[in-house]
Amino acid sequence: MPSDASSGGRAVERALSILELFDERTERLNATQVAAALGVHRSTASRLLATLERHRLVEADREAGGYVLGLGLVSLAGHVFNRFPVWSSGRGVVRELRNATGETTWLGVLDGDEVVYIDQASGPNVRVHADWVGRRQTLTAAVTGALLLAYQEPEVIKELLLAGKSDGEPAAQHLSAEELATIRARGNLARYEDPSSGHAVVAAPVRDHRGTVVAALSLSGLRDRIGPQRFTEELVPATCRAASRIAEGLGHPSSHTVGPGQA
Repeated sequence: MPSDASSGGRAVERALSILELFDERTERLNATQVAAALGVHRSTASRLLATLERHRLVEADREAGGYVLGLGLVSLAGHVFNRFPVWSSGRGVVRELRNATGETTWLGVLDGDEVVYIDQASGPNVRVHADWVGRRQTLTAAVTGALLLAYQEPEVIKELLLAGKSDGEPAAQHLSAEELATIRARGNLARYEDPSSGHAVVAAPVRDHRGTVVAALSLSGLRDRIGPQRFTEELVPATCRAASRIAEGLGHPSSHTVGPGQA
């Protein structure tokens, strides 16, 4: 007969597994879906959902049925964000860069072999708003992650590039160790035509007081609206300067300079 401790641990693990079932494609779940995903009886899934609801981690959707993530998670997320000095230092800068350029901006941090987006400011020209805050991507999936990957150890770069290409990631097929070396030397990643999105994109590193790259600030916009000259002469330098301002808030007296031909 299982002990109370082991039963309690299993219940906690199942409850946490329920929260992990929610993502950008799954905003609502009912007890039947949860039971199927966890391999438990529907009554067990219902009890777990009721417990999560009492703690405001999920909320019952009375109109549509099922459960959605609750506001209790927002409170917890706030505590997490406040623990990240880069979020506190960068929050205002992310919006100022968006306001100055009219383009969408993101701030992402490294978490293992993934990038986690901790802030975003959408440009006024965005037709379909997609909130990336809290989402994860592999480091080879897009420019923010690629910028962070460029500053990892050579063996990590080799391993993740191989994994991305093996998994068939479209962006990974266009990424190489040589390009990552160029990114490090240049101090930014700038692509007027990004193969993964078709947009003009730029990302710049954010360093802490030790000089370690702890985050990436990125900007993206439609090429037809931006144009190559504005991208090179305005958006790339603006993003790099903004990243430097965030770094200064972390105690790193850095200053980005972008010379001719660096975009």
